[in-house]
Amino acid sequence: MYSAYLDFLYRLGEFNIKLGLDTIRAMLSKIGNPHRHPRIIHIAGTNGKGSTLVTLERLLLDSGYTTGSTISPHLISFNERFRINGQSIDDERLNEAFRYVCQGCDINLDLSRPGSTDGELNPTFFEFALAMAFVLFDRSGVDFIILETGLGGRLDATNVIEHPLACVLTRIALDHQEYLGNTIEQITMEKLGILKKNTPVFVAPQQAMVTKTIQTYCKNNGYEFHGYPKDFRIEKQAGDLLFSFNRYKYQLDADSWEKKRVQVPSVGLLGDHQFENIMTALAVYFHVVPDEKQLCESAVGRTLGNLRWPGRMQYLGKGKKVLLDGAHNVSGMHALLTYLTAEYSGKRIFWALGWMKNKQFLSIFNSFDCTNITFIPMEIDNDRAETGESISLALIKKRLNVLPSRKTPSLVTSEMDSSLPDHDLLVVAGSLYLVGEFLEAWNRAGAPE
Repeated sequence: MYSAYLDFLYRLGEFNIKLGLDTIRAMLSKIGNPHRHPRIIHIAGTNGKGSTLVTLERLLLDSGYTTGSTISPHLISFNERFRINGQSIDDERLNEAFRYVCQGCDINLDLSRPGSTDGELNPTFFEFALAMAFVLFDRSGVDFIILETGLGGRLDATNVIEHPLACVLTRIALDHQEYLGNTIEQITMEKLGILKKNTPVFVAPQQAMVTKTIQTYCKNNGYEFHGYPKDFRIEKQAGDLLFSFNRYKYQLDADSWEKKRVQVPSVGLLGDHQFENIMTALAVYFHVVPDEKQLCESAVGRTLGNLRWPGRMQYLGKGKKVLLDGAHNVSGMHALLTYLTAEYSGKRIFWALGWMKNKQFLSIFNSFDCTNITFIPMEIDNDRAETGESISLALIKKRLNVLPSRKTPSLVTSEMDSSLPDHDLLVVAGSLYLVGEFLEAWNRAGAPE
């Protein structure tokens, strides 16, 4: 994408949060309402949105459909936020979408300042990017659109859609309390804001309190609820993974429930926590895709076995000595630490750790034995990032093993030339911005993926 266009967008404020739908509705109205698509799947939740999205996206693509998907944040390139058929959009089409939104919404095109010429719209970074996404998907004529919420649900700009084909709630946990509420119940209610009449909702495994809140809300408001473990579940059987589903099937003479089972040898996404995301995506897939278009069991197994999602339990290097993960809250950190405990017990781990300001997840380290982990506080190149000094002090206060803080390029160089003290694994986690920064530096250095 043209650097001048990107500069304009970032001046709108990548972290400028404005909850509400008035601006995005006005923008989309001016450019012909490209968001009114008949097959939209809307995903909200705290953790697992991206993994659920990419699983569903891959299943649809392998079934012969075309897809348009949105993700945020991006790791390296702004283009990653817009996916057509599983691939990031190219610069040319992105530039066209940018100009189209600017012209349609009377936004100043001399790029000297952000904002609209009539002073009415003044969209945020996320609102502008979402309008571009709908333009791209409309022009590409995709069969399905998969939307990942940016923040919350009820007042998230993606909630401008009116008649989604399905809604999905991935695992809900405490995060972004400054915007969504201080309790898990308040945050859950914000996520529930994406639900629509006559649209089924698929709910991943949750804390008991969250499940109860969702079930009560759906019952009181007449929403069609599909959840774990009543409607779908997973179990390990003879070394394989067995996914089971209860699927509502309408027939002319009667309504009935149909059981479906899929047994697969393995999945491409690492960590047991990914099973719930894959299971939820499969439940949606079997609901929205007609029988005659659905993949057979062996094809589903191949699709799931080939799943990849950059920055989420992603190993780098020939010896797989670097592990990237996007864990950035208590729930995500718990999943990562559970994996490390199971796979690297007794091994020496270095953990490059950085986070955005106002993040509070260090309490999770109290629940795990971290004596084999040495932490490296990271100086992330982002104004919203916590400083390496503050991270170091917080880790020392927890009586954890801490090395001096580093900047990402320096850490990549030291890992590649083996100048770091001896270790079995380097983990990079705490923020997707850190993961993206590390991945970019790694690629720039020409290191093997």
